[in-house]
Amino acid sequence: MLAPEPRTGTDAELLKKLQRGDNAAWAQVTRDLSPRLYSYLRQNLPTIEDTEDVLSDTLTAAVRAIANFDGRAALSTYLYAIAYRKVADFYRRTPVTDSLDHEDSTIVLVSKELDLQDRMLFEEAMQSLPDVSRQVLLLRYHMGLGVDEIATILDRTYKGTESLLSRARAQMREAMEGQP
Repeated sequence: MLAPEPRTGTDAELLKKLQRGDNAAWAQVTRDLSPRLYSYLRQNLPTIEDTEDVLSDTLTAAVRAIANFDGRAALSTYLYAIAYRKVADFYRRTPVTDSLDHEDSTIVLVSKELDLQDRMLFEEAMQSLPDVSRQVLLLRYHMGLGVDEIATILDRTYKGTESLLSRARAQMREAMEGQP
């Protein structure tokens, strides 16, 4: 069976460079995608230090696994999939605590136009959602990814991801309506 073609000529060229271990190509990917990956990870991890550690783990894992990446999905989707799994790894090896520092665990998806009280209510509602619901909302609305990319990251079907997104929106609506 032939390997699938990467998405575009530019993507194919970059992928080949990455797979050959081209340091300049890795520097470009790191420069271009690290800020968005950092933002995604920051929304999911309790501290800045944890975010930086998991970002480093994500990029290291990408370097090690790039030879197995076939290029059918966007490179950014591939990196988000690794980041998603690294967040899960982080929580598997980190003991659960009863209290979280509110400043370090906030999820900021809302416009700066909201007042502090509304923003806190929004963040509390997000924190009350099941992890997968929170993740799908972050990926869709904070990171701006399409349903197809989210499906790839979560290793789900497109229809399953649409359904998950619909349920997550409903859960968020219920959580917001249930607040004073």
